[in-house]
Amino acid sequence: MKRRTFVLGTIPLCSGLAGCTELLSNSPMLSVTVFNQSESSYTIEMAFSRTDGDLSRGEARVFSGSIDVGPDEQTVRKDVAERQQYIIEYSLFRDDSGFLTEQDNFHYYPGDESESGGLTFDITPSGTLTRRWAV
Repeated sequence: MKRRTFVLGTIPLCSGLAGCTELLSNSPMLSVTVFNQSESSYTIEMAFSRTDGDLSRGEARVFSGSIDVGPDEQTVRKDVAERQQYIIEYSLFRDDSGFLTEQDNFHYYPGDESESGGLTFDITPSGTLTRRWAV
């Protein structure tokens, strides 16, 4: 009888630890939010590359994709990469003409994101991408 009581008593403990280990193994993820303050649709091509170690360009790349944003709208891309140091490259294209309006890169360091765990950008009426900084 004591053995059965012991086993039944450890089940809640094991279940609780299983949940904790999952929390520890999952790094917080970054999301990207873009607010389009213009009257044109835009596409942003973004690439997140790790800066640690001696990696080839392909090995360092953890995210590469495009984000479409309509006029006076916002778009959110959730969980694009883990929160760690990156070089983020981007190209901004006006959709009606496919015209490249801006191309640049910046360094991201954990802690630069907003409280919601994301990077937030604005597309200005002149067709430039500006980053909102966490305060």
